[in-house]
Amino acid sequence: MKWAGAAIVLFACTLIGLRVARGYRERPLALRRLLQAVLELQSEIEYHATPIPQALNEVGTRMGGFCGTWLVDLAQQLSRLGDWPEQAQALVSLSKATDGTLSDQDAEPILRLLRSIAVADRDHLQQPFLAARADLEAAIEAAQDEAAKSARLWQYLGALSGVLIVLLLL
Repeated sequence: MKWAGAAIVLFACTLIGLRVARGYRERPLALRRLLQAVLELQSEIEYHATPIPQALNEVGTRMGGFCGTWLVDLAQQLSRLGDWPEQAQALVSLSKATDGTLSDQDAEPILRLLRSIAVADRDHLQQPFLAARADLEAAIEAAQDEAAKSARLWQYLGALSGVLIVLLLL
């Protein structure tokens, strides 16, 4: 009976470590989805001259997944409020949409982009999109570096903490 409990504790701690490590590995992929959304928004807004809420809705519908859901929710809030993205973002959380993989701070390049293109004329749309892409590419690189360092650490930390707890209990 004692050994069964020890095995369960070890298994649970290892799973916790693996879950945290998976979050580190998923973050760069989720940021790439946001970068893809920015590229698709650029084509919708620049080339098709689609209004911002409608462009967000169309891109979100096409993309699907957490990013699509978040963009569609953001478009609905922008349509209702008819105001600045901060108000809509306060009601639509990126962290909730990704189950904690991304934070609401990761949405900042897109919100800055929406603020910029809301007041920009058609001839000056390229610069905000380039800035948002650069910010997201830098975030992707930082997330990859962090994942390379932290994912394996959390795997080992989960297993070793399970071993430590089992040794303390026995």
